[in-house]
Amino acid sequence: MKKIYAFFTARRYWKEEKELTDAFLAIAGLISGENTRDCFLIEDGNGMDKLPEADCLIAIPMSGAVQRDVLKAADRYPCVVLWAAYIRGGQLSETVTNEMLRHNAAPAFMDCWAVLRRTHRHSYPALSVRELKDILRIHEAYCHVKKSRLLVIGDTEPWVISSSRNSAIYEERFGLTIEHVPQKEIADRYRSTTDADGSFYYDYFLRHAHDCREPDDQDIRNAARMASALAETLNAHDAQGCALACFRLLAEGTNLCLGVSYINDCTDKIVSCEGDMDSAVTMLLMKKLTDSGLWMANPAFNPDKSIHFSHCTAPVHACGSALPVILRSHHESGIGVSLQVDLPLHQTVTACRISDEASSVTIHTGESIEGPYACACRTQMHVKLKDPDHYLRTALGCHQVFAFEDISRQMAQLAELFSLKIL
Repeated sequence: MKKIYAFFTARRYWKEEKELTDAFLAIAGLISGENTRDCFLIEDGNGMDKLPEADCLIAIPMSGAVQRDVLKAADRYPCVVLWAAYIRGGQLSETVTNEMLRHNAAPAFMDCWAVLRRTHRHSYPALSVRELKDILRIHEAYCHVKKSRLLVIGDTEPWVISSSRNSAIYEERFGLTIEHVPQKEIADRYRSTTDADGSFYYDYFLRHAHDCREPDDQDIRNAARMASALAETLNAHDAQGCALACFRLLAEGTNLCLGVSYINDCTDKIVSCEGDMDSAVTMLLMKKLTDSGLWMANPAFNPDKSIHFSHCTAPVHACGSALPVILRSHHESGIGVSLQVDLPLHQTVTACRISDEASSVTIHTGESIEGPYACACRTQMHVKLKDPDHYLRTALGCHQVFAFEDISRQMAQLAELFSLKIL
């Protein structure tokens, strides 16, 4: 996402050139480090014509008498963040904030915001550096989704009945591009790969596994080759992710769980299982909002209304550092290599799903808790949601996509940008 910072001043207030330059550099340095080439100082409207095109304008009133300039600049940009840099107690020195207060930056900020909130759909106030970075991250996710290409590899598995098969509704709602790719393309790539091609994934998962139960060495090598084939398919189509109908590919004698784990965990791309396009789009929205790995899983209710989630692939680095991993066979088929990742206890989680013909979203928060290991998909986690009854009432499908932190507020704001109904 391309963003620029514009600092608006009136020389009737900032009469000393050095005083103004020092303040500008102090604020610009705070938000951009040593690189200030995307920071522009607008004095009495001068320099407005030099503001470049961008996805987002961050406007900083440094004095009064700048309101019309701010609004004129805002008209040029699809997203505007109005930053109240004058607020004391933040990361700027009191010398700088006091000067902006003395020069009427506070009333100028509020005057601008009162108009922007009515006239500019994608405008936001930021009262701190943290809020500013948070808003920018949400809008970066918005821009990322709109510019993305998603593959549908094969046909959505027939039992995934809640997910739409109509690609056009996703393209219209989210502005992304969807391309249908036959499963044969991955199968052909897999058959042409060698152990050397899959060696990166073979080494990676052996390095992280502390135990291996059902698979033998050849199983791991084959699964690593399939991981390579999946990654190469995404790269060949310049795709940011895919909805992967994986079960028919079991006919190749291995599975894709290792590749799905690595891509969701260690790259900026996403993969949803079983050809579930709703989950793929959900993951795409969540990817830029979280620093945790993303996990897609199936629910099963417990007697106390906690929910047992499970799936045969999971991020090794769900919360940053590597978690304990056991290499297992695929639960349903008994072949290939799947992951039993020991997900952390007492971890805040956010579970989301987009569905209902790409019109609605559910956003739930909860905590991972202790619970028994069941005869189900290999990676498992028991979750106590804050409102399990609401989860059940608003369910949009079986699969849930997890982030291992609370991103509910950010996800709600991103959903609003796409006019999704939050259930």
